[in-house]
Amino acid sequence: MDKIYIKNIKIPGKHGVYSFEKKKNEIFELDIIMFVPLKKAGVSDDLKDTVNYVEVVDLVNEIFKKEDRNLIEAVAESICSTLLDSYPVDKVKLKIRKPHAPINANLDTVQVSIVRSK
Repeated sequence: MDKIYIKNIKIPGKHGVYSFEKKKNEIFELDIIMFVPLKKAGVSDDLKDTVNYVEVVDLVNEIFKKEDRNLIEAVAESICSTLLDSYPVDKVKLKIRKPHAPINANLDTVQVSIVRSK
């Protein structure tokens, strides 16, 4: 299956279970893989035959900022279900990283990764 990758989108958000996390935007990082047939677009060279990356990034930004959630898992579910409903994609893999997670440990990031299909 063909894939479209959009890597390391940086989006400010206030997602987290603690009240202090909801007071200040922090940067989250997202990777999206959309499984979509690309042969028609490759032959036609026409944007209407593929998924418009600009639209996807705009939509993901809108969903991410729409509501402050407790869990990035909940944000991930919203993003995947919307992408599957809005575009001719068969499957979506999404990773959301929270490098500023309030954990008392020496770590690079916390990440959730989900896969959803039609």
